[in-house]
Amino acid sequence: MTNYTKLRTELEAQLSDLVARAEGIDNDLRKPGDEDWEERAAESEGDEVLASVADLAIKEIEQIKHALHEIDEGTYGKCTRCGNQIPQERLEVVPYATTCTGCG
Repeated sequence: MTNYTKLRTELEAQLSDLVARAEGIDNDLRKPGDEDWEERAAESEGDEVLASVADLAIKEIEQIKHALHEIDEGTYGKCTRCGNQIPQERLEVVPYATTCTGCG
């Protein structure tokens, strides 16, 4: 079994950062809007962008949590489709990849 201590530490740090960012975005989106309708329209556009960023952060949080779970279970780095080992180069770029390059 491979020792993923360093990777786990990096993923946990990334997870912590993403959770903090997502919470910050959520707090920004909960703030009451401006009473001026023109300002409110501009804020609405900005809120849509923030909501999209938050959605992406939440997806990445879920992927990181899944990767950490796989490390704990000893299944990290195996393709969920074919069962082959995911190439190390792919895992270095996307540490929460769940498929090999052939299946991805």
